[in-house]
Amino acid sequence: MGATLEALLALREIELQIAEIRRQLAAKERSVARQTEKLRAAEHTLEAGRADLKHTQVAADAADLDLKARDAHVARLRDTLNTVRTNKEYAAIMSQLNNEKADRTRQETRALELLGEVETKRKAVAEQEALVKEESQRLGNIKAQLEQSLASFSARLSALEQQRDAAASRLDGKVLDLFNRLSDRYEGEVMARVVQVHPRRQEFICDGCNMSLSAERANALLTRDEVQTCGSCGRILFMDKSR
Repeated sequence: MGATLEALLALREIELQIAEIRRQLAAKERSVARQTEKLRAAEHTLEAGRADLKHTQVAADAADLDLKARDAHVARLRDTLNTVRTNKEYAAIMSQLNNEKADRTRQETRALELLGEVETKRKAVAEQEALVKEESQRLGNIKAQLEQSLASFSARLSALEQQRDAAASRLDGKVLDLFNRLSDRYEGEVMARVVQVHPRRQEFICDGCNMSLSAERANALLTRDEVQTCGSCGRILFMDKSR
């Protein structure tokens, strides 16, 4: 194996370590984003629940006021019964009183229903408030883990990037450009081993995509210090030193 492939393999090892650190950090950042959305959804549900509770409470308060007004009206009608002088007046007020009592009963039933709804919705809001608090705490924990990982990986990542720069300086500009393009595409998995399918036959495959390779391309890796790429996946090919 020539100096160019040796340098590429060294650079690949560094790139894979950098890519792994970045993958871990990206995963934690995605966790933060997911938990942020989860918290936002919980807060939206809480806001809607509070608005609904307020609306129901207003309706319950209005029903209670109406019930008190009807009670006052019933009391006035009863007082009026004591002052009527004729049976006709008595019958008219009595009819009015009975109608008012019937309306009051219906209104009382509705007021009780609204009070029940208020209590149910107040309980739901309290439960949602607890959920929002829990989700907020979980988000805080995940953010703390991300900050801890950033601090933990910072020195290591900085050292690796310096090593990468040093390793990259050993390569031709065109080769380095190819390496960087493939690194972006395959997240550091730039190179692929050439595998001989059968020890007695000149049959080879790319270990990156499992597509067949010509014997000429495989043998060129043993005789020339130049970059060979897989025609299928585009990765830079190499062969083990032991072969």
